Amino acid sequence: MLTLGILFAIVAMIGWAFSDFFVVQAVRKGCVFKTFLWSQVIAVLTYLGIFIFFFKMPIISSATFALIMIAGFFGVILYLAFYKGLQIGYVSVISPIAASGVIIAIILSTIFLGETLTSLQAIGVGFAILGAILTSFKFHDLIKLKLKSLAVGVKYALVAMIAIGIYLVLLDMLVEELGWFLPLLLVKVSTVFYFLVYTSMRKKNLSFPKKAPLFVILVGVFEVIGALSYMAGIGLEFTALVAPISATAPMLTIILARMFLKEMLDTNQKLGVVTVIIGVVLLSI
Repeated sequence: MLTLGILFAIVAMIGWAFSDFFVVQAVRKGCVFKTFLWSQVIAVLTYLGIFIFFFKMPIISSATFALIMIAGFFGVILYLAFYKGLQIGYVSVISPIAASGVIIAIILSTIFLGETLTSLQAIGVGFAILGAILTSFKFHDLIKLKLKSLAVGVKYALVAMIAIGIYLVLLDMLVEELGWFLPLLLVKVSTVFYFLVYTSMRKKNLSFPKKAPLFVILVGVFEVIGALSYMAGIGLEFTALVAPISATAPMLTIILARMFLKEMLDTNQKLGVVTVIIGVVLLSI
């Protein structure tokens, strides 16, 4: 059944896909660290504005605060590990491994949160995950790579995969405690805090990227759309349902790249798009 939670998951997928698309434009003109920081700052300011007008700060227990800080820590880990993997490895190898983090989230949410899926939903999740992996790489690129080259950056991709899975489950736990919105703001603030600490230790130049200001802003705006929709989705449905749908964002990003950047799709990527659509349809029945 096409529930409101699943609709939010689809909107999250669209928001994150556009965000990733504009990230490509931004980092090609500027710096990865600068793009990440300032897009996150834009997101935090947006969340703060929403919070001031529509929400009130509840009393937060020490245990909940600890969860927020842990989630923020894993947020930094997943981004830094993923970017490092892409920096030294191959996108065709790193992306599908990192995208598999949704599998970790499903396993953890089933074990620790007691979420259960119907047989049809489980099949739909499988199709969505398989489609996300298929669309994340070009088969022809893998054929050209040597076995030794494939190992470059894989350890970072594995770290990102595990961090993504844990991060999504922690967000789900916080939603149960604080509702669908507040965890997003607090975790994002803690993520920026950890990132600033890390980059100050590395003495990184974090001035606003003047070469791609519009793209950085668009990254932040669409990140907000995706994140708000995802949090609203897991507030209504199981993470095991929402996460796989939102994780299919690379499919739309690749389609956008094909349309606007004239990047060609391999056969496996076209098959991945079809597989994702089948998965979403099955989850919506």
